[in-house]
Amino acid sequence: MSTSKIDVSVVIPVYNGGDPLRAMIEKILRERRVNLEVIIVNDGSTDNTVEILQSFNDPRLIVIHQENQGVYAARNTGIAVRRGEWLILLDADDDFTDDMIVERFHQATYHNVDVYFANGWRNSRREDDYSNTIHHHQLYNETINGFNWINHVVCVREWPHYLWLQIVRSDYINQLQLTFQLGSSHKDILWTTELALGNGRFYISNKPDYVYCDNKNSITHSKKYFDSRTLSYVGVISQLISWANEPKYTEVRRALLIHAVEEARHFFGMYRKKTKDKSYARSQFLKNIHFIDLIRGANSTRKMWFLFRLYLSFLRK
Repeated sequence: MSTSKIDVSVVIPVYNGGDPLRAMIEKILRERRVNLEVIIVNDGSTDNTVEILQSFNDPRLIVIHQENQGVYAARNTGIAVRRGEWLILLDADDDFTDDMIVERFHQATYHNVDVYFANGWRNSRREDDYSNTIHHHQLYNETINGFNWINHVVCVREWPHYLWLQIVRSDYINQLQLTFQLGSSHKDILWTTELALGNGRFYISNKPDYVYCDNKNSITHSKKYFDSRTLSYVGVISQLISWANEPKYTEVRRALLIHAVEEARHFFGMYRKKTKDKSYARSQFLKNIHFIDLIRGANSTRKMWFLFRLYLSFLRK
């Protein structure tokens, strides 16, 4: 197979990946039907990750070591050096079907889209069983633009922002000058929103090819990061409102504001149940978010009641 052109760049950030990382790399490197490069960004691991990476001898594997800066900084490092026509972003502790890379590449190319979404399973692979899949209510098997996608996913209340379901055309990323905002979590929401705000061509498949594994040792479940996750929601909500207020996004303004309210619900859940420094989280929310913008996104009595509760909870402090 010619190596003059790279079809797909696979970028994987890793921090203390351990043995699951070895299995993932071995599985990816078995793919010979497309020209690919695998970019591993070791984000300051302290376990045996370096030894695992050194055990491979394959020119398609590119390893970058950096001090610990967080998963989004690591992804940006990998994206910056990619050479493939398409980009796939994976997590180091998940699994996928043997045909995932080649199937996404062929489907995205065949449908001539900028962003292709596959489906996935939660925690375990169940062939021909769609009850355990990530999404169920997308506009399947048709080409749509990004604005239509935003309006639809907000309408059906199913926003599949998961990076590992995507294959994205590199030229489209360059056109949008897209990088990840830094932070501890939730920035995948903004990445996917920016992809859609570019109003490129989207195609969503209901066929699962990825297994998302709920890692109990991940940052999502670490009490150490609960406060930073709460603050990350503030950044997401603020950015969604900011985009909604831009004239060029008038067609999706209402949808962005509705989704900002939905993310405010997630913020409030973290704030009430898991945040230690509530005073600081509250001050950052009030500093960066105006309730009038959220009210514009309240599309039901239930949402208005939620915003009223949120406002009252802040007044009582």
